[in-house]
Amino acid sequence: MGILGRLLGGSKKSGPAPESREEADRLIARGQQSEDSGDFAAAEARYREAIAAAPSYPRAHINLGNALHKLGRLEDAAASHRAALDLDPDYAGAHFNLGAVLVQLGDNALAKRHLERALESNPGMADAAIMLATACEAEQDLPGARAQLERALSIDPRHAGAAANLGTVLVEMGEIGAAEESFRESLRFDPDCAQALAGLARIDVQRGCAREAEEAFRTALQKNPGDTLVWSSFLFSLNLRDDLDAQSVAREHFAFGELFAGGARVPAPRKSPRSRIRVGYVSGDLMKHPVALFLRPVLASHDRAQFEIFCYSNSRLEDELTVELRETSDHWRSIAGREDPWVEALIRADEIDVLVDLSGHTAGNRLAVFARRPAPVQATWLGYLNTTGLQAMDFRICDRHTDPEGATEAFNTESLARLPHSQWCYSPYYDLPLKALPAAGSRPVTFGSFNQFAKVSNACLDLWAAILREVPDSCLRMHGVPAGEAAERFHARLEQRGVPRPRATLQGRTGILDFFAAIEDVDIALDSMPYNGATTTLDTLWMGVPVVALRGTRAIGRGTCSIACAAGFTELVAETPAEYVERNIHLARDSRARIALRHSLRPKLQSSPLMDTGRFTRDLEALYRKMLAAR
Repeated sequence: MGILGRLLGGSKKSGPAPESREEADRLIARGQQSEDSGDFAAAEARYREAIAAAPSYPRAHINLGNALHKLGRLEDAAASHRAALDLDPDYAGAHFNLGAVLVQLGDNALAKRHLERALESNPGMADAAIMLATACEAEQDLPGARAQLERALSIDPRHAGAAANLGTVLVEMGEIGAAEESFRESLRFDPDCAQALAGLARIDVQRGCAREAEEAFRTALQKNPGDTLVWSSFLFSLNLRDDLDAQSVAREHFAFGELFAGGARVPAPRKSPRSRIRVGYVSGDLMKHPVALFLRPVLASHDRAQFEIFCYSNSRLEDELTVELRETSDHWRSIAGREDPWVEALIRADEIDVLVDLSGHTAGNRLAVFARRPAPVQATWLGYLNTTGLQAMDFRICDRHTDPEGATEAFNTESLARLPHSQWCYSPYYDLPLKALPAAGSRPVTFGSFNQFAKVSNACLDLWAAILREVPDSCLRMHGVPAGEAAERFHARLEQRGVPRPRATLQGRTGILDFFAAIEDVDIALDSMPYNGATTTLDTLWMGVPVVALRGTRAIGRGTCSIACAAGFTELVAETPAEYVERNIHLARDSRARIALRHSLRPKLQSSPLMDTGRFTRDLEALYRKMLAAR
C-alpha cells in the first residue's frame, strides 16, 4: 500500500508571517532535495531549521515527520505530524501521514480515525482510502479492506495501485476470478504495474500452473528488479516445478543473492563471550502456522542457563499461539512494517550471536535484513527446504535425509549444518483421539491429498493416476482445491490420465478440526511431488494414516522421506517412482496392513526422535555452538 513521500496539499491555516514562511519554504525546498537524493538525515536538519524559522508553520512539521518516517523513527514521525495537527486540526495531509505511521506502528484503530478525518477534509484523497484498507487488512477485516479499495477506485477509477491491492485482497478472500480481473484492470491503467503482474503469476501458482507463471514473474521483475517479495514468490514457485532440475533452481536463487549482495554491510562482530548465547528467531509466522508449531516445543525446551532467546515477529496478526510463544521467549520484538535499516539496528543493539531465519522465500520473510549482516552468525531453518541464495546467510540447517553428505552442497550458498536425526521437532497442538477405520469392504479404498494444491505437479499426478487405475474401485479426496477454474482444470488433468470425474471429490479449504477429521477418514494419504509435505505428513501419520515417501531428486522432494526415516517407517519409503506406485497399491489391497498401521503409527511416532523435544533441542543447541566456533 502506498505511503505519501511528501505533502500533497498545503495547510489551510495562514501560519507565520510571510517573511518567516518564505524562509521556511526555502529550507523545506533544500530538505526535499536532500530527501530526493536519499540523504534523510540532512533533510531532517533542514526541516528542523524550517521549524525554527517558522514554528507555527504546519508544513514544516509534516515534512519533518516524513523525513523521520523514512529514517525509521516512527514514534518521532508521529509526534511531528501531531504537531502539524495541533496547528491545523483539519490538515488532510497531516491526518493521512499520521495514519500511515500509526498503521506501521500497529495502532490500526487510531490510524483509521485519522485516515477518515483526512477523507473528510479532502474527499478526493484516494490514497487515504487505500491506507484505510491496509489498516483493515492488518486487523484481518478483509471485507473492510475490500470496501475501502472499492472506495478508492470510486474516487479515482484509474488508480492502478488500488486495483492491484484489491486483487491481492480478493485472493486472500478466495475470490480468484474477481482477483484476476482486478489485476488485469490494474494493468490496463498501468502496463508496468509489477504488483499486478506478480499477482497474476501467484494466481497461476495457486491454480497448479507454476510453469505458466514464470513469464509474468519475470516481467514483474524486469519492471522492478529490486522487489524482494516478487523475487521470493518467483523462487518459491520454482520448487513446485517438475520440469526443472536442482541446478536450474539453484541458479535462480544465486541470481537473487548476487542482486542483493551489494547492500551487505560488515558483519556484526560477536561481543566478548557471555554466560548465555543469544539466539534470535526471525519469522512472519509466529501464530497458528506450521513454522510456529514446529518452533513451539523448541522455545519451551531451550536451556535458559546457556541460551537467551529473542523472537522477531514480522506479522501484526496474533492469536493464542502468539501469546504462548511470546511468554516462552525471553525477549519479543515486533518488526512488522519496520524498514530494514531499523530492524538491522535493533538486532545489532540486541547483540545477537546466532540469527535464525525461519521463512526462506516464503511470505513474511525478512531476507533483506539478513543481507545487511546484523549478526555474526546467520542461519536459515524450518520454513524453506532450499537455499536462500544469500552470501550473507552462513548456514542452512537440514538433516542427512533431505541433504545427504556430498549430494546438495553445490546447490546452496550456505554451508549445510545437519541435525543428526531430523530437522523437524513435532509436538501436536491438538489432542485428537484416533478413531477406527470403517470395516474392510464397507466402502471403496479412499486415497486423500492434504498438501497445498499448488504442490501437485503433472509428474505427481501421473503417479497418482497410475495408482487409481490399478485400484479400480478406489476414490480420491483432494482438499484445498480453489473452486472454479482450478477445480475444473484438476478434473480435466485426472480425466486425461484415465481417472473419471466421479472418482475424485474436490474440497476447498476447511477449518483445522474439519481438516483433521478429513485426514482420519481416508485409508491412505498421497504425498505431493516434487515439493513434499512436512507438517501435513506428520499430521497424517499422527492420525494413523500411512503416506508413502518417494525419495526425490531435490532436498525439497525428500522431506517426507526424512520424516519416515527418522520415525523408523522404512517400509513406507520408496526409492523409485515405480516402487512408489507399487507400495501404494499394496497398501490399498491389504486391509490388514492398513489396520495395523492405524494402531501403530502414532505410538511409533511418539517414541521417535521427531517427538523427543528435549533431545532435539540439545542437538540444535550443539549445532549453534558449532556454528559459532566455525566463525
